[in-house]
Amino acid sequence: RRSSLITHYQTVKLYNTTMPCCLFKLRQEPESFLETAPWIFKAEIELDVSVETLFQIVMDDRAWEVWHPEVKNIQWKTDAPHGKGSSRTVQYHDWLSTLLLCGAVTMEELYDNFDDTGSTKFFSHTVTAIGRPKFMMYRAAREEFKVIPTSDKNPNRCKFIRTVALDPSFLSRYLFGWISYPAMKEIFTKKCPKRLEEAIQEKRLPIDIGP
Repeated sequence: RRSSLITHYQTVKLYNTTMPCCLFKLRQEPESFLETAPWIFKAEIELDVSVETLFQIVMDDRAWEVWHPEVKNIQWKTDAPHGKGSSRTVQYHDWLSTLLLCGAVTMEELYDNFDDTGSTKFFSHTVTAIGRPKFMMYRAAREEFKVIPTSDKNPNRCKFIRTVALDPSFLSRYLFGWISYPAMKEIFTKKCPKRLEEAIQEKRLPIDIGP
């Protein structure tokens, strides 16, 4: 494993040096992929905040620095207000991307399902392209964020559900899965929900938009 990791690191470093701006197209998957993908990470947590406020938090680019600091440099490619058909690029950077991919990875996301009008508010996006060749990461990716009322209908409490679905490449799944799968599970299902809960409790979220 050590020799394989060193070879992989050298290969990725070459891509970082020679093709820093390339985006590699991914396979697009429908909503059902959220339930059928090889790797599925799902987090559910109840929070003491209204549905409307939590959805505002999730849609606020500044809030991601608080509850999901692995996602950086959010750049929208479409004008506000954002909804179905909007697209953006982000950079994902954590210790795992540093170890296996030598740094941050650019991702291009398309919001292809969006509803902020009902009592349940949600959006999902597909990752259309990434800043590494597919064989280094994954072949398809989709993500869904859903905010729903709690069963007791308390207007100041809601449930947050996030699902991350991936079709990892052969390298990611079989060669580095022993480290990448548990690391992503820890971030998506434990760290992010915990940060979100603590930030709301400590009144660091939502971020005041000012006068």
